Amino acid sequence: MNHHRRCSESRVPIQGRRKAVLLRRLLLMTGIATTLTACAQGGGLTPLGATLLGDGPGVDLAQQAEALPYASLVVESEGNQALMIMAHRTGERGRDTYWQAGDYTTLQLRDGLPASTAGFEEVLLGRWSTRYETESRYRVHAHWQDASGQEHQDVAVATLSCEAARPVDLPLIELALQRCTERLDWEESNTHSRGMFWREPGSLRIWGGDMTLWPDGHRLQWQVARPWWSDAEDPGRVEE
Repeated sequence: MNHHRRCSESRVPIQGRRKAVLLRRLLLMTGIATTLTACAQGGGLTPLGATLLGDGPGVDLAQQAEALPYASLVVESEGNQALMIMAHRTGERGRDTYWQAGDYTTLQLRDGLPASTAGFEEVLLGRWSTRYETESRYRVHAHWQDASGQEHQDVAVATLSCEAARPVDLPLIELALQRCTERLDWEESNTHSRGMFWREPGSLRIWGGDMTLWPDGHRLQWQVARPWWSDAEDPGRVEE
């Protein structure tokens, strides 16, 4: 049981490996950029620099996000909580966003959902979905690296159901959002998992989530504090 596919051979799609390489390069570039921009004239720190370097335990992350004019997320995983600042945005219509915490732990979102991570004990190398039967039934592909450095892959049949919109408290605002539940039946490991995300009706923009990104993995919880999109952007989701 729980025999995830081991990647001793080259089973990862080429684009998945390219994304992993791109993420590592972005980590290097954003790390250098942060070093250059974190210090204000006179040797002090800008608000962004202070946030990225961390302000110690007991910090009110919502208050911190409110004080900063930067796109930000409140993220919790592996027992740690942090405010993450958007370091880079790319892809068609800016669908790929990269977020960093004070220790340079990085989260990539694609269309508002986790696509890869770096700096965690266990690392998501890639997560993406493909059409299966209907819009609410599709396949989720996961490629990850465990704490020992071993890589794994698995594919799940996903079933999505969304409820009517209800008020949800976010770090800086309250919005009426739909809670969507994603049920995953993992094929290789023969396990089941469930994740949730909250989206805005009409635009379908995702404001937060609580998901296990691979079989028996750590849960990742996130909420948008200060959004990165504008009303002028096309709110439609980009299809694979």
